[in-house]
Amino acid sequence: MDDAVATTAPPANLFRRLRIKSRQVMLLDALDEHRNLRRAAAAIHTTQPAATALLQQLEEGLGVLLFERHARGMEPTVYGEVMIRYARGVLHDFAYAGDEMAALAAGASGLVRIGSVMGATPVLLTQGLARFKAGNPRVRISLQVDTSDLLMPALLRGDLDVVLGRLPDQFYDEDLAIEQLEGESMSVVARPGHPLFDLAEVTLANLVAQTWILHPLGSPMRRRVEQALQHANLAAPPDIVETSSILATTSLLEASDMISVVPLDVAQHYANYGLLAILPVELPISMANLGIITRKKKDLSPAVKGFLHALRDSMLERQIAR
Repeated sequence: MDDAVATTAPPANLFRRLRIKSRQVMLLDALDEHRNLRRAAAAIHTTQPAATALLQQLEEGLGVLLFERHARGMEPTVYGEVMIRYARGVLHDFAYAGDEMAALAAGASGLVRIGSVMGATPVLLTQGLARFKAGNPRVRISLQVDTSDLLMPALLRGDLDVVLGRLPDQFYDEDLAIEQLEGESMSVVARPGHPLFDLAEVTLANLVAQTWILHPLGSPMRRRVEQALQHANLAAPPDIVETSSILATTSLLEASDMISVVPLDVAQHYANYGLLAILPVELPISMANLGIITRKKKDLSPAVKGFLHALRDSMLERQIAR
């Protein structure tokens, strides 16, 4: 490597003159995945000497070392990690541009990629999305319902345009724009006719010995349930089925004496159809408030802005109705 390439911070004006080729962006992403120049070159369909030249030109242009070369491969420096992150963002944005153009070519008038936690789905998301689609029938909607700890990385990668969720504990990113919404209550649910309904009083202690259906470890809801039991000086349930799927949850509740913890709106939605019932017990869970979360540095398309406008309008109507 040329001695002119430094490992210390270069003058700021060097970055202002940065010119990066599309092949260099692809190479950065491939090097992050393979950590080997030969395999990275093959991944972007070029030769190793050509890849070496691309990387050297980029490092010399920046005046910093992006990768440390070792006998067993390559490791990004702190500068390399920054460049990799932005390179992957560029690639995601171009993939999104391709999806959006494909939707337009197929007759759609836009694409909105939404991520939502389960608790926001029955009321908040459903009302906002129905309102938006009524006025925008040709906008293509992609919806992912999952836990916040999986939705937030997808938003930051550029795989989603907006998330209806909550920040997982100890999660922070200055690139996020967060519009705080109301909190949500949680309910303990079981099948109608569950033996627990025969008790004169249902307590948390009665629940611990049951088979619980809970979100996977690391999810915000799972941590809140565990914290609530600890607050009541109770041990964690020894018998747990882990899933974030509401279909799997309702099916298991219907076929067994298992219990679960779900947001109140979800519980009421399924209780209305007789698929589950809400147990008369208070679980002291303080869930983090829901929020509408987008990326500050990402320009929103007209379709995404339209969805957010419809979502806020439906929220306002719900508040007025109360």
